Amino acid sequence: MLNKRNIFIILILIIGLILGGGYYYLNQSYQPLEGNDEYLNKMNVSEYKKYYQFKSEDNIGIIFYPGGKVDATAYAPLADMLSQKGFTTYIVKMPFNLAIFDKDRAEIILDEYEQSIDNLYIMGHSLGGAMAASYLHENNVGKFKGIIFLASYPPEKVDFSNKKLKALSINGEKDQVIDRNKVEASKNILPSGAEFNIIKGGNHAGFGNYGPQKGDGKRTISREEQWKITANLISDFIQKNK
Repeated sequence: MLNKRNIFIILILIIGLILGGGYYYLNQSYQPLEGNDEYLNKMNVSEYKKYYQFKSEDNIGIIFYPGGKVDATAYAPLADMLSQKGFTTYIVKMPFNLAIFDKDRAEIILDEYEQSIDNLYIMGHSLGGAMAASYLHENNVGKFKGIIFLASYPPEKVDFSNKKLKALSINGEKDQVIDRNKVEASKNILPSGAEFNIIKGGNHAGFGNYGPQKGDGKRTISREEQWKITANLISDFIQKNK
């Protein structure tokens, strides 16, 4: 029969296992593939404590929230392409690579650069898109020209349908991670005129440079092609709404 001391020891062990498992989970993430550093070592790229800046000479800015459990640097290739098209892109570093722990982190960028940017967009991949939408809904919708979802959609509690906001949704044809019913339902809570695009042959992980993602479909185009198509769609969307 267990006495009080043994029960206490067992409880401590269980708590330790739970905490240890949680710590292990939080410190595991999708890391960028080999060769990714070439995009971070360019002259226009600066690293700060809580974000990366891919600078362009134009005064259009994009604040980007990474997908859940994805290292921020995995989006360097896409950010590089966007900066080449004239959009200064800020990839926000999230605590434990999860935007749910600091969805308001865009405020750091606003505090530093808002006065020098005429047109500002917020963008997110997967969980990052949902948290970007939640932040925008609760805080500074008037400071942003639009929102861009990559393999993502806003949470149900968010309603932009009556907001003066531009919206773009881009998804991969082979994506088996995203809930397509929720993408379809988001048309009712996004502003009138929101654009929806499907990248033929693209998948969920293909927006970043971090390799296969659990449960995802197999791409039939290269990552480079998916980044290029994505950057072109974003560029067309922004140019159209200047």
